[in-house]
Parts: sequence; C-alpha cells; structure tokens
Amino acid sequence: MTELRWGLLATGTIAAEFAAGVEQSRHGVLTAVAGRSAERARDFANRFDIPKAYAGYENLLADPDVDAVYVATPHALHAEWAIRAAEAGKHVLCEKPLTLTAAEAEKVVDAARRNDVFLMEAFMYRLHPQTRRLVELIECGAIGEVRAVDVTFSFDFDDPRLADPALGGGGILDVGCYCTSLARLVAQAATGTAVVEPTSVTGMARLTDDGVDEFAMGLLRLPGSIIAQLSCGYRLAQDDHIRIYGTTGQLYVPKPAWIHELRAPGVSTIVLTPSDGEPEVIEIEATQGIFAREADYVAAHLAERQGPELTWAETIANMRALDRWRAAVGYGR
Repeated sequence: MTELRWGLLATGTIAAEFAAGVEQSRHGVLTAVAGRSAERARDFANRFDIPKAYAGYENLLADPDVDAVYVATPHALHAEWAIRAAEAGKHVLCEKPLTLTAAEAEKVVDAARRNDVFLMEAFMYRLHPQTRRLVELIECGAIGEVRAVDVTFSFDFDDPRLADPALGGGGILDVGCYCTSLARLVAQAATGTAVVEPTSVTGMARLTDDGVDEFAMGLLRLPGSIIAQLSCGYRLAQDDHIRIYGTTGQLYVPKPAWIHELRAPGVSTIVLTPSDGEPEVIEIEATQGIFAREADYVAAHLAERQGPELTWAETIANMRALDRWRAAVGYGR
C-alpha cells in the first residue's frame, strides 16, 4: 500500500505522539480524529492539520475515507473500540495493553479474524533497531546460554487514571506489560521458540485501598531454565534498564527503546561484557522515529492481517502472563 489513511480514536498524549509519527511516515496520512467532545477533536485536528474531526468515536468508524484506526483510549475501552473498529471493516492498531485480560484479547482477535482486518497491539519498542539487535546478540550466542533477565520500567506520576481500577489502572498493565514482553522475547530468542509463556509467575506489590498496584515486582520462570525479575510502577521512580545474564557474559541496555528520548531518530546503545573481557559499547542508529516506523510497519503487513513480530498469539500469551502477575500480587483485593 502506498498510502494508509489513519483515523485516531482519542486525543490524549499518546495519540499526539502517534499523529506526529504518521506525519513523518512514508506510507501514512492523517485523515480523521475523534474525541469525547467536538472541541477536543477540533483542537487536535488543527494541531496536526487533520481534515476531519468528529465528536464521538462511532462517527469516525462510519467514515469511508478511513482505512485504519489507532485506538488510544484509556485501557478499559480498548476491547470495545477495537472490536467495533474491526466490525466497521477498519484495520486496527491498538495501544498496549490490547485489553485488560487475556479473555478480552481473544475476543478482539476473533473480531479481527471474522471481519478479515489487520490487528496489532502497539508495542512500538519491538520494532526499534535496538530491540532487534538485542535479539540478534542473544541468537548468535554473544553471552552464551541465557540464564537470567532483569527488566525495570517505573516512574512517579500522579495520574488519577492510573489509580482507577475501572480504567485498568496500575503499573503492571501500564508499563509492566513492556517488562513482561521483553522477558518473553529474550526467552524466545534464546530457545528459538516463536511464542513462550512462563511456567511460573509470582510477585508482590504495594496496593492502593482499591487494590491497584502502585509498584510491583514479578518473578517469572521461562522456558530454557531462564528466570526473569521484573519491576514496574507509576508511583516509584526507578532506573529503567534491561540486563541479560548468560553463561559467558552479559548484555546491558541503559536506555530501553520504550523511553521517550529514544522515540525520535538517533543513536542508542547496548553494552556487551564478556565474562573474560572488557565491556564493548554497541551503538545502534535509528533513522526513523519509532511511531513513524510503527505506522509504516502496519502498512507493510496489512495483507498478512498481523505483524510478524507482534502476532495475535504473541499478544494473547503476553496478556495471559499479565493476568497471572496481577493475580499473584492480589490486584483488586
């Protein structure tokens, strides 16, 4: 496809980042945006020079000039509007997490399958050249056999949405989903398996009175005898990082591809330290912004109906792991 016409559902921060990415993409064009009010939609449309602005998401789904929909609503609305977009015959890119539970994710996938449309969860970090290089290093045995993974994505931000269980609040769903995805990706690269799931999930968290995890830690046992330690939260500032330990060395990513400063084109690093040698800093250049890359990736794989690196099976497996992590920490209690 030479041009993919995008409609945006919601007008928040992440929608603005994706809109800027589409502007910089090779195959995307911004056609419409829908907000909870006509004023919000018009303001957003004026900001990005989008031709059409709608009050109400259903009006955008009825627009024949929209080929694909980017769902950027709060988490709890992802399933409903991803399904409704699929039923309207629109291709769907839905922000992470795809849904609140694996059961909901299966319903969204079923809707995409029944209506023969593209569907992908928007884990943009998976498409960054840093992530792809990390996978290559594991696959080629740069650190021997992988034994352990340590991933942290955590910040301190007072946002009522993140504390609301009705909106799918909590650190695990908001950013722990990245940690879980990355740990599973490492195990997949290490074992040569397309999709893996943890054989064991335990964890602890600091919960609000409503049972929402402000910050949490998880311990996963993965295929290949790999143990992963995950740390996430929205009320605890920690250093975001990835560490992967193998039998002959380790890999360290001081700034993972999901952090804001790596969303623009530029250089990121991976530090490879052999057990018997000095650290080697590997530089990886991204020539395209991460959201522009994501928009072009969707356009490139429409005929397949799912992204080869972010398949429906991958999304459901990650959601199952998140279900187990939240259950382990007592989410909702």
